[in-house]
Amino acid sequence: MDTWRIDTLTGPDAAAVVEPVFREYLDWMVERFARDLGIDNVDPDGSRERAYFDETLQFLQPRGRLLAARLDSDVVGVGAFKPTDIPDTAEIKRMFVRPAARGKGIARALFDRLLTDARAEGYTSVQLETLSFMTEAQELYRSVGAVEIDPFEGSEAVRVGIEAATTYLRLDL
Repeated sequence: MDTWRIDTLTGPDAAAVVEPVFREYLDWMVERFARDLGIDNVDPDGSRERAYFDETLQFLQPRGRLLAARLDSDVVGVGAFKPTDIPDTAEIKRMFVRPAARGKGIARALFDRLLTDARAEGYTSVQLETLSFMTEAQELYRSVGAVEIDPFEGSEAVRVGIEAATTYLRLDL
């Protein structure tokens, strides 16, 4: 039987622990951009990829969080949140479970843990953005009461010009 757990990552090695899963998530998104949205070559100079990985440091700051779901000893899922410029609001980022580990409740557990940890950090709401083809993620977020909102300041999707293919959600904690 598969045994999984969720770990809070801290310290200088945290980024290296999740980098392979972040890489898989990024590659999956690029493939889906091309297939589902007809958007090819989304990062010709590599700057978006660098920003994507650099953001990991924000998850490790005070009031941030970086979680890794491990199945046996392998990292199979990730989830994070970071502070925003809106008082008492965190932004949930990088929710992803590798395809081979799906269907085991890992995504729900990661999301629930992020919400619990955000409350413990004193946040009263979370916001997030999800792409139009991420229907399972949208169902998960809406199942706990997240509601659609307008694009928010600091949105990664707005910064890279894909806001039309993005759904923005907010959940009061």
